[in-house]
Amino acid sequence: MEKTWNNKAWFLVLPVLLLVAFSAVIPLMTVVNYSVQDTFGNNEFFWAGTEWFKEVLASNRFWESMARNLLFSAIVLLVEIPLGILIALNMPKRGIGVPICLVFMSLPLLIPWNVVGTIWQLFARTDIGLFGSVMTSLGFDYNYGRDTLDAWFTIVIMDVWHWTSLVVLLCYAGLMSIPDAYYQAAKIDGASRDCQEFRVRACIMGMKETTYGATERAGYPGRDIGPTAWRG
Repeated sequence: MEKTWNNKAWFLVLPVLLLVAFSAVIPLMTVVNYSVQDTFGNNEFFWAGTEWFKEVLASNRFWESMARNLLFSAIVLLVEIPLGILIALNMPKRGIGVPICLVFMSLPLLIPWNVVGTIWQLFARTDIGLFGSVMTSLGFDYNYGRDTLDAWFTIVIMDVWHWTSLVVLLCYAGLMSIPDAYYQAAKIDGASRDCQEFRVRACIMGMKETTYGATERAGYPGRDIGPTAWRG
């Protein structure tokens, strides 16, 4: 039986394309336009070409910031992905515990990134913040506003708290979507129970974690802007 192709269905997508163009593409092109111009005020612009790009690429501060950003991304991924998989594997698969766990896992993701920065700015203070008070009581000279390592450590903890939930939800969705036929096929092949669990789950969750690592570390601007807002 041949399918009937109807290209008129593309018109149903047109409102979404217009909305995306208005909210994303047009502002992006505006930024690109400003990047090749200079201004001295009064809304008068002068063509600068690639001058700004050459200045940035020749700056040592830019490359140092790039290295720190890559190091930060590597650290949080090494923490968030194993931790998220571990939590997802231990979440209940049925019963009243499922919606409760899903709600608690979703709460950090529902908080806007700028609010996350404000929360942790207060939470990490040594005078009124729980995290800062605990660090001080353990004997650490903790001060994120004075010590660079303390600020780095706090931002890593903040990112792990905010985004590990996404890893958990992705892995949990992958686990719940695995058909029983996969486990039955592994059992027929003579695989042990542990081997069945590992090989079937690794195949499904590997795709989920690849998606997370590729999109969330590079494609979501709030992750890199969040620490900046927190420091401010």
